[in-house]
Amino acid sequence: MNEQKKIEILERALLRQKKARKAAEQILEIKSLKLFNTAKELHKVNAKLEELLDEKTTQLKGIFENINDAYIVMDIDGAVIKMNDNAVHLFGYDHFKEKINVVNLIYQEDFGYAMDSFSELIEKGSFSNYTARVITKNREVKWVNINASVVYDKNNIPIAAQGIIRDITVQREKRLVLDMINNIMKSILGKEDLHEIAWEVSSSIADYLSTNDCVIYLVDEKVKTLEQIAAFQNRTTQGKQILNKVVLSFGEGIVGNVAKTGIAKIVSDTSKDKSYVEDDERRLSEITVPIINDGQVIAVIDAEHKNKNYFVEAHLKTIENIANLVSLQFRSAINLRERKKVEIKNRQLLKKLAKSNEELEEYAHIVSHDLKSPLRSISALNSWIQADNVGKFDAMSLQNFKDVDATLETMENLISNILEYSSISANLEINDDVDLNALIEDLKTVLFVPRNISINILNKLPIIRGDKTKFQQVFQNLISNAIKFIDKEKGFVNIDVAADANFYTFSISDNGIGIEKQHFDKIFKIFQSLNGSKDSNGIGLSIVKKIVDIYSGEVWLTSEVHKGTTFYFTLKK
Repeated sequence: MNEQKKIEILERALLRQKKARKAAEQILEIKSLKLFNTAKELHKVNAKLEELLDEKTTQLKGIFENINDAYIVMDIDGAVIKMNDNAVHLFGYDHFKEKINVVNLIYQEDFGYAMDSFSELIEKGSFSNYTARVITKNREVKWVNINASVVYDKNNIPIAAQGIIRDITVQREKRLVLDMINNIMKSILGKEDLHEIAWEVSSSIADYLSTNDCVIYLVDEKVKTLEQIAAFQNRTTQGKQILNKVVLSFGEGIVGNVAKTGIAKIVSDTSKDKSYVEDDERRLSEITVPIINDGQVIAVIDAEHKNKNYFVEAHLKTIENIANLVSLQFRSAINLRERKKVEIKNRQLLKKLAKSNEELEEYAHIVSHDLKSPLRSISALNSWIQADNVGKFDAMSLQNFKDVDATLETMENLISNILEYSSISANLEINDDVDLNALIEDLKTVLFVPRNISINILNKLPIIRGDKTKFQQVFQNLISNAIKFIDKEKGFVNIDVAADANFYTFSISDNGIGIEKQHFDKIFKIFQSLNGSKDSNGIGLSIVKKIVDIYSGEVWLTSEVHKGTTFYFTLKK
């Protein structure tokens, strides 16, 4: 091939290269233009969105310009586009430094509710006073109130959403606490049963704390133990009967320690507390508060939760307030329960006592009959021996026979007095009108009253209701006792009465030998005689006291040796 031919081929190849390069440049130019136009369009869209958002934000700020709340703007997918300083402070996120999606702010248990609400927002364009829980960057749960609206483009297509968010956690907590306290006080108002009160308190606290475990322990000071009286748990039956009831001793477990010290306690992680007592299962958080009345721990409130670090100081303060409010009613219910126990015990004792008295009275009759019979036989034999041997006994022997007769008479009188004392019952079925003035006049004809002694009624005695025989025994024993110990040439027995709203106070005074003060208590006891006289059997004043006791009265005396004695006794009107 000649040189000319080679040059032509080379020129054609260069021309093709130039054409290819030009074509490539043209294609690149076209693609660059398209990319530029696309970016330009995107910029226009973003600018449009920013313009719309700015316009809506300006409108919204105009409405809420005096409210210091959080403000957030997000796109339709939930990505946060804007948030004010208050929103940054509330949630702990900064949208300039990190990507945020509102999905991450929703509390897990409220997720379904939040998604339904967002769909409703897109459909209707706005909502107001939407209340829900949100979770912050540091995992705090907050209750918020939201007013939101949708941002539309010129074709009325939703492109974003914006909202004013108010933190209502504190206000809601206060309202819940007040509502709970009001509900507790209403629910226990007028209740006297300790268990009913405890159940109302434990269920209300469990609801407030959002835990299914709240137990109330009652302190037994006598045996130093704590017994469960209410347990709001899954293991309780519908009838509020506690299954597998736990009884703790003072100082045992967290509850026992709080009962012993009287100091409330929060345990954030029970797995690290060796004193924790596991009941049906281990729960990692525990809060324990004493119920104190007059400086004494009378019960303990104990709640648990399965998660660590669940309880906070606000919970503790609230339950302490509840414990203070219910302490008085707890004490009243405890006292009432104790009184009922005592009443039941007293009724049982009274039944036993009544039966014992019946048996004793029957026994006294039998014994008195059985004892009197041989005494009479001895007395008869003593008389027969003397009659059959008239003139055969010397003076000493005859005196011995007289002493035997006197001793037999004393024993028979003693047996009769025992029978009389045991026969005085507490039966108050006889309830007649008794004129005490007439009763005293009748006694004057029955009693032996020496000529040197006068019986005087200083003030007219009342007519009282009761058993005439019992009243007669009282006055007869006191008057005869006074007559017996008057040693003056001119003696007197003065009977008087005074009255107050509920009782008559009677007095019987004499100017006899008097009684030393050291014997005042002794003389009302059965068979206690101070002078050893055969005329004093030591039972008369015992009968007086027994009858006065039956009528819920009192008996006492004042006395001055060698000057006289005054016996007082009261009877109910």
